[in-house]
Amino acid sequence: MAISTTVQAELRAKTASKSLYFWSENVICCFFLFFYNLLLFYGQCALAQIRYSVPEEVRDGTVVGNVAKDLGLDVASLGERRFRVVSETNEAIFAVNADNGALYVHGRIDREQLCQGSGTCLMELKVLVENPLEVHYVLVEITDENDHAPTFPKRNETIKIAEQTLSGKRFQLHAAHDPDAGMNSVRTYSLSANEYFDINVRETNSEKIPFLVLKKMLDREKKSEHFLLVTAVDGGKPQRSGTLNVTITVLDSNDNRPVFSQEIYEITVKENVKTGTSIFKLTATDPDEGTNGEIDYSLAKTLKERIYEIFELDTRTADIVVKGHIDYEENDFYELEVQASDRGTPPLTGECRVIIKIIDVNDNSPEIDVTSLSNTVSEDSKPGTVVSLIRVKDKDSGVNGKIIAHITNNVPFELKPSYKENTYSVVTKDFLDREEVSNYDITIKATDCGEPPLSTTKTLSIQILDVNDNSPQFGQNPLYFYIVENNVSGTSLFSVTASDKDKNENADISYSIARTGQEKDVALFLNVNAENGQITALKSFDFETLKSFQFQVVASDSGTPSLSSNVTVHVFILDQNDNAPVILYPVSSNGSAEGVEEIPRNVNAGHLVTKVRAYDADIGYNGWLLFSLQQVTDHSLFGLDRYTGQIRTLRSLTETDEAEHKLVILVKDNGNVSLSATATVLVKVVEPREAFAASDVKSSTKDSEDTNVTFYLMITLASVSALFIISIIVLIAMQCSKSSTDYTSKYLQDTNYDGTLCHSIQYRSGDKRYMLVGPRMSVGSTIVPGSQANTLVLPDRRRPSEEVRDYISFNISSHMAISTTVQTEVLDGWMGVRSWITLCSALLLFYGQCALAQIRYSVPEEVRDGTVVGNVAKDLGLDVASLGERRFRVVSETNEAIFAVNSDNGALYVHGRIDREQLCQGSGTCLMELKVLVENPLEVHYVVVEITDVNDHAPTFPKRNETIEIWEQSLPGKRFQLHPARDPDAGMNSIRTYTLSANEHFDVNVRESDLSKTPFLVLKKPLDREQSKAHHLLLTAVDGGKPRKSGTLNVTVIVLDSNDNRPVFTQEVYEISLPENVEIGTVVIALTATDTDDGINGEIEYSLRESLIQGVENVFKIDSITGEISTKASVNFEETDQYELDVEASDKGTPPLTGECRVIVKIIDVNDNSPEIDVTSLSNTVSEDSKSGTVVSLIRVKDKDSGVNGKIIAHITNNVPFELKPSYKENTYSVVTKDFLDREEVSNYDITIKATDCGEPPLSTTKTLSIQILDVNDNSPQFEQNPLYFYIVENNVSGTSLFCVTASDKDKNENADISYSIARTGQEKDVALFLNVNAENGQITALKSFDFETLKSFQFQVVASDSGTPSLSSNVTVHVFILDQNDNAPVILYPVSSNGSAEGVEEIPRNVNAGHLVTKVRAYDADIGYNGWLLFSLQQVTDHSLFGLDRYTGQIRTLRSLTETDEAEHKLVILVKDNGNVSLSATATVLVKVVEPREAFAASDVKSSTKDSEDTNVTFYLMITLASVSALFIISIIVLIAMQCSKSSTDYTSKYLQDTNYDGTLCHSIQYRSGDKRYMLVGPRMSVGSTIVPGSQANTLVLPDRRRPSEEVNAFQGFQVLVTVVFTAISVDPLI
Repeated sequence: MAISTTVQAELRAKTASKSLYFWSENVICCFFLFFYNLLLFYGQCALAQIRYSVPEEVRDGTVVGNVAKDLGLDVASLGERRFRVVSETNEAIFAVNADNGALYVHGRIDREQLCQGSGTCLMELKVLVENPLEVHYVLVEITDENDHAPTFPKRNETIKIAEQTLSGKRFQLHAAHDPDAGMNSVRTYSLSANEYFDINVRETNSEKIPFLVLKKMLDREKKSEHFLLVTAVDGGKPQRSGTLNVTITVLDSNDNRPVFSQEIYEITVKENVKTGTSIFKLTATDPDEGTNGEIDYSLAKTLKERIYEIFELDTRTADIVVKGHIDYEENDFYELEVQASDRGTPPLTGECRVIIKIIDVNDNSPEIDVTSLSNTVSEDSKPGTVVSLIRVKDKDSGVNGKIIAHITNNVPFELKPSYKENTYSVVTKDFLDREEVSNYDITIKATDCGEPPLSTTKTLSIQILDVNDNSPQFGQNPLYFYIVENNVSGTSLFSVTASDKDKNENADISYSIARTGQEKDVALFLNVNAENGQITALKSFDFETLKSFQFQVVASDSGTPSLSSNVTVHVFILDQNDNAPVILYPVSSNGSAEGVEEIPRNVNAGHLVTKVRAYDADIGYNGWLLFSLQQVTDHSLFGLDRYTGQIRTLRSLTETDEAEHKLVILVKDNGNVSLSATATVLVKVVEPREAFAASDVKSSTKDSEDTNVTFYLMITLASVSALFIISIIVLIAMQCSKSSTDYTSKYLQDTNYDGTLCHSIQYRSGDKRYMLVGPRMSVGSTIVPGSQANTLVLPDRRRPSEEVRDYISFNISSHMAISTTVQTEVLDGWMGVRSWITLCSALLLFYGQCALAQIRYSVPEEVRDGTVVGNVAKDLGLDVASLGERRFRVVSETNEAIFAVNSDNGALYVHGRIDREQLCQGSGTCLMELKVLVENPLEVHYVVVEITDVNDHAPTFPKRNETIEIWEQSLPGKRFQLHPARDPDAGMNSIRTYTLSANEHFDVNVRESDLSKTPFLVLKKPLDREQSKAHHLLLTAVDGGKPRKSGTLNVTVIVLDSNDNRPVFTQEVYEISLPENVEIGTVVIALTATDTDDGINGEIEYSLRESLIQGVENVFKIDSITGEISTKASVNFEETDQYELDVEASDKGTPPLTGECRVIVKIIDVNDNSPEIDVTSLSNTVSEDSKSGTVVSLIRVKDKDSGVNGKIIAHITNNVPFELKPSYKENTYSVVTKDFLDREEVSNYDITIKATDCGEPPLSTTKTLSIQILDVNDNSPQFEQNPLYFYIVENNVSGTSLFCVTASDKDKNENADISYSIARTGQEKDVALFLNVNAENGQITALKSFDFETLKSFQFQVVASDSGTPSLSSNVTVHVFILDQNDNAPVILYPVSSNGSAEGVEEIPRNVNAGHLVTKVRAYDADIGYNGWLLFSLQQVTDHSLFGLDRYTGQIRTLRSLTETDEAEHKLVILVKDNGNVSLSATATVLVKVVEPREAFAASDVKSSTKDSEDTNVTFYLMITLASVSALFIISIIVLIAMQCSKSSTDYTSKYLQDTNYDGTLCHSIQYRSGDKRYMLVGPRMSVGSTIVPGSQANTLVLPDRRRPSEEVNAFQGFQVLVTVVFTAISVDPLI
């Protein structure tokens, strides 16, 4: 109770200090009162506690103490009681000797590894003995030895210190660490002797931190590095030490400026160098080191903007690189101001000037300017007419700018040079003809004399004006046209077209028809459209009346004077189908086309009856006639030729043919729209005599008619032939008469036509081809409008190259030879230049008559419009009155017309604003060259106007404001370049001087060059930022004009600060609290330091010291900008409860200055660790006969948390026969049994132990102990059922296995190892004597073969015994049923003869009817089931139609009545066979004798007595058998009901299962079960889905089981009894 009171007091004190847990005070107190009462109650198993001490690093085997002796244990019984030691560590450092009870060292003891820190190092051991269980706690203290020397994290440390650092500055070093504790840890630090540094130590609770203190300022020029040795010494005996090599690197100060090798560099560069080309490399040197000696190069900011676009300077290598395009014509030299600045603070700079002179290259092609151009010239102009004035120029200079110009193409124009260089006029050199060439593209080529030479071409397009010098022309003469007859009056027939080479009104053509004045002139009926030449007919033409005509058309142009020409037009009229055929024969007397012909009846086939003749006035296809029979009385008798019109007989006439036949013949032409006529011929058939007489009478008439028709046809044929020949000749003549027109006449075979004409006629007119075709047209052609569909336009298949041919001629100008000669001379060098000048002078003397004079005027800029410059006409001596007619004008080289001339008085006046600065940049003379032109004759006068400058511009700076930054440490005399002012005016009007507003720190200095004056700001007094941060100055640029003009620039000088103040924290030490397990990134504290400097000197960066204890930098991080300290890893109270962070605040000055502070972070514990369950001793097996209270395991619970969070409650959560018993030592328990165990019920227990702490929220841990229950032999073997039933087939092979019996034992291993044996009765007739059992697996083997007919069943007992101690056993009764096989053949019972053979004689009367029973064959089979089921069949019979045999009963009956023809004796052989898998059979012979009715009755009376006696005996046997079977059946039912009621665990059922697949005579099959299979006794047809049982002679099938397992056992047991009953019944009476 005293212990309990003390714990309560401690808990109350702790909870009072933490308001977070005040509400749980009473609960915790009650819990611990209860807990310690349990300890007092159950603490008898913990007897004592001993404490030993041992130094670290002792040898293995060192005895710590005799535990058995100190605990009073019997040494002799230590082995039996399993005397052992258990420690909390994984490694067994200590062990006990069971022989003497000594505790000794079993492994290496390293105190620093076991117990970190300087406190007492204790190890708690558990000493266990059993029977009874005792737990003794032993504490072993590990004392420290000085076995470790102090060590630094690094062997070398380097510190960089600027040489300007003040004395007293402290620099923290890495602290040394010594794992030893107490006096053996680090005691002091020492430093090697030197004159600049001393060492200082700052002590904390956990370590001593060394600081290096600067006691004298460093000088880098004397010594750049210092090497020191820091030694850390511990307090052990002997003392140990560690060293740190410290290297002090003295940083340089920036006290030297960069210096170039030259002040001014002059280089030359060719224009057009590639972008990116390095043209020069500068070199500057700085004797300083590091960044103070690293030089950055830059162009001065005050250069012209164009320089920055063209050049760039590499800041590191000082390469001047071409950035943009260098053009000599734009600027021929550049001045670059280059600065070299080091990277010190403040940076120092050096300057130089680079003058780049540009060398001209021939990169500009000549330019051709057309100063005056008349782009039209009349074709009747004379040679020498001026067309245009041109001027050539080249932007290049020297030889590259010399130009030679000429016309390259062959045109009737030439260039005439003027006396003024590079000026030419373009004049005609030959007569012009617009009809040959209406437009000339004059190509002028200008080539310079550079290397390589460049050239430019310009094309002048000259239009030739038309003169009416060409009359209209027709494409061909004469013209041929084809028109279709019956044309509509007033419609257009065709058109004629003429062309005129002239243009506009000279080519405007009108058409008219030339009239002859005759009355029959066909031209009177024609009209022509004067504008388009369309010919119109005023009447309709008829081919039969007029086949062709001709007339003339006149074409006249509208020029002055008018020109004309005419053409003869030949017109051919084409025929149309406008005439119907006319029947020439037969013709009757009244004019109708009818005729009568007589033919004799005896004519043969092919006889000419008559010929129909017809005529058509049309020609061609329109006149081509075809004949056809439209009506005929007999088609088989007469035939008509389609083309000749002949009517002939097709066959000979017969007597049945009619005497008169009517034939209607249709005659039609082949026009597109056919026209037709009909003729009727009556053919009379007469006898031969009459026919001859009639033919004689008509012959004279027909001969005369035939003669006339033939004459007319001959005349017609001759006329048509003559016309055809004339047409062919005319066409050929037309084709040959003119080569420009292609007339062809071809006979082309038309492959698509199948008529009588073999070809069609084709002809060409203009650009089209025509073809006269029949009614079927050619594919790919087009009907000519108005041609009545008999004229087609054919597609032209000729190539364009065959239709049009161009003639092109070339002429090479002789000017090319001159140009080539001149160029060759020029390229030879300066001698060539002299030759070129000589040539130009000669040309000027030759062509210079058109350039008369040159005048020079002067005018100031900005004068008003209209100001007269001078009277050009008067100065040139021109006639003022003729200036208007001669087109007096002025042409300037600029796009804008600044000057103009007055054609009334010849004055030159100002026509626009004159701005000298815009026209002429620079300070030189500004001249404008004008051309004054007059024509008729052409004169070119050159006038030069000088534009004089006036002071109209004030100086301007590129920017109105400019800012310069200067360090306050800059020395007097330093120069700062300013942007120069610009003044477009020239001479005295440009900038003269610069002035600066009054101030005490700066002055202005001017550097003059050829192009500009550059101002520099010069520092004459050092700056002080504390007095003034900025200075505002005004720079004024003044020109020399009158009055003077000026421009100003506002200059702001910003004074840059020096780094002379260090950052300062608000506190030197910060203490904060932080709960453990806060999220990563949680802000711990935000530190703030201030620096009074400006800019980067006042920008502060925060960092953690590198010399922190290892691991701190892995847990915390600081934001270098905001100073926020945050976590970057999990903070764990159990690892460390306090962190010390050294923070530095550094500014960004050079050298940077730093401030320091310390942050102490105390970690607050939270309940974040679940309790841990350690099994210190575990016996994972226990015997099932163990008593209650048996110890199974020892466990200990612990929690890394502290305080209430570390208090633990443990218990078993699941329902198991075990419980926890606490020890007197806190958090220690033993697991013991609390109830009896039974392995057969539960063989394994998973004991779940749950440990829960008292934190908020409480955390818990579970651990599962798996306990195996050891087996005891307390269960005997058991069979699944008793008795057992088995079925075997008779005739089994001796020595083979019949079946197997199996028993099971709930025990394990040898307790469940079962052996089998057969119980013997000792009787002689005991069937068990013939059986044997396998002792291991229960296999039953038969020593003899069984016969179903001798023994149908038997039983015996099998004994199963286990191998336990003592052995247990049980037995089972086995019932064996023998199944029948087909091993007995059928036996014939009737008929049987006296000698024993199966033969018999039957007599039947002849008058019996069909179905009469003759006799019945009876047979018997000793087998049962299908094996005993007999079938009867007729194997032999004399007459199959007379007798029939019943398959199942054996009855022989008549199939029909007997006749007189049937034989008197018949022999029947009957085959009797069973239904076994291998059938067995027997035969019987029956002789049937047919007798007369009386004999049959007598015989039947004799036999009736015998048969009656036999039937009586058979009936008696059947009644006895039926009664026996019925009694057995009733007994079986009663036995089954009794068995069902006597045992509830076994379900016997008997079912007859209908076999749906069987189609035999049995209504169902018998099924039974053996083991896990079902069997069925079936007939010769097997059930689908079943399997034959091996050895069953194919009468037993294995059925697929469709029942649930529970139904199988019941059905099987019930069926065993049923099968027994059935087999017994069958054995009693085989006939069943």
